[in-house]
Amino acid sequence: MSDIPEQEVPQAESFATSSIVTTVFDSILADVHEGRLLPGTRISDSDLAEKLGVSRTPVREALQRLREIGIIEASASRFTRISIISPQQTADAMVVWVALYGALVSEVISRVPPEMVLAMRADHDRFVEHLMNPDPQKLATANADFFAHFVTLSTNPALQRGITSVVHQIRLGSLHLPDYIDLRALSVAQDLLVHAARDHDRAAALGSMRMLGLIEIPVEDSEQADANDKVVRTEF
Repeated sequence: MSDIPEQEVPQAESFATSSIVTTVFDSILADVHEGRLLPGTRISDSDLAEKLGVSRTPVREALQRLREIGIIEASASRFTRISIISPQQTADAMVVWVALYGALVSEVISRVPPEMVLAMRADHDRFVEHLMNPDPQKLATANADFFAHFVTLSTNPALQRGITSVVHQIRLGSLHLPDYIDLRALSVAQDLLVHAARDHDRAAALGSMRMLGLIEIPVEDSEQADANDKVVRTEF
């Protein structure tokens, strides 16, 4: 008889549960990004379980995953809610995203396939169309779709996780900024990245990332900024 202990065989239920967790996770995330769940909205695991027709266990696990990427915030025995991400937090997250995405660009730009370039161009064109009649949600979706392509090419799991985590915070926070960012500069940077991807041009791709890094995230509305500026000027 062998003294080697038998390894535990994963049960089918564990795979099923994992699939359910992913479904719940994706469902909540879609509700957040599409504006059905707004920042500050209280979340009940029992209500979600009933709505989605699942048990509370996968809902709790999905909420924990969302908490880990900053979409859910909780206070023990008080509340679980959609995170309220301030403009400053969005700006801070953008700094991290630009750094991580720059590393991603360096890794994958030399092997972007032609079909991905076409998909990026389509997403960029959709973004430009939305500029004619700006809608924060549609712009955020087109922008997120555009930048998601490169992530699928990475062979660095840590980099993929880092980008995925911070991008959801930026996407949620960007919907509630006091003013628009420089959408023209963002459009130009995206267009440059499409051409760089087509040509496998690392220098041009990193140039587009530097342009993105220069885009300021408004942390107060323009009227308030002007008022604050006037106050400062009167003090000298």
